[in-house]
Amino acid sequence: MTAPESATPSTRRRDPDEVPRFDRPWSRRVGYRFTQWLIRAFAACYGGFHVSGQENVPERGAALLVSNHMSFWDVLVLGSGVRRPVNFVARSSLFSPKFGGFLRFYGAFPIQRDGFGSQGFKETLRRLKAGGIVTFFPEGTRSPDGTLQELKPGIAALATRARVPIIPAGIAGTFESWPRDQKLPRPYPLRLHLAPSIAPEELDGLSPEDATQLIRERLEQAIEVAQQALPPAKRRAIKGS
Repeated sequence: MTAPESATPSTRRRDPDEVPRFDRPWSRRVGYRFTQWLIRAFAACYGGFHVSGQENVPERGAALLVSNHMSFWDVLVLGSGVRRPVNFVARSSLFSPKFGGFLRFYGAFPIQRDGFGSQGFKETLRRLKAGGIVTFFPEGTRSPDGTLQELKPGIAALATRARVPIIPAGIAGTFESWPRDQKLPRPYPLRLHLAPSIAPEELDGLSPEDATQLIRERLEQAIEVAQQALPPAKRRAIKGS
């Protein structure tokens, strides 16, 4: 995933009072809240679901939420676990006639799997400029073994251009519940930890490689906190080879 050179310029950081309180109309917010409640209730009865670090998500204003990606569960865990409605970057192949409507209702927008593309980059910046939270899986696809894979280099370009806080979100339990080669989920405890954000200033002067490494290190820390919240017998190593 490489950000195009011709993409929209960086978003200007606005005073919090200038940012809209919500990034979508009330009718969609009501439906979104109801969906959040249903997913959380199902997950709670299907193995347990716990979220920590809600205080690290700003009540208003733009932010990038970067998360590890192991399962179809991840979108539902993030969407139901974060109090504010979030937007999702999702590969275009998921927007089938069967699921496309739900994905768009849930705040997702399509990009090409093998490249972020100019339109995807611009749409991300547009939603950030509107004061939204955009969720991003920097590995690019679901992990084949549940460990954190190599991050795509485009995350550094996006973070540098957007100039918004980056919230690392660590997920645990979704791989064991619903790995990519399994048709349906099985009961398993799910955990989500929302870590303190990376300020835009922390990326100033860093090369794309160093910025990507910083994001990876903070994401690994968030995953470790999520893992530690699982029952001891269900914890696992987080780092890929």
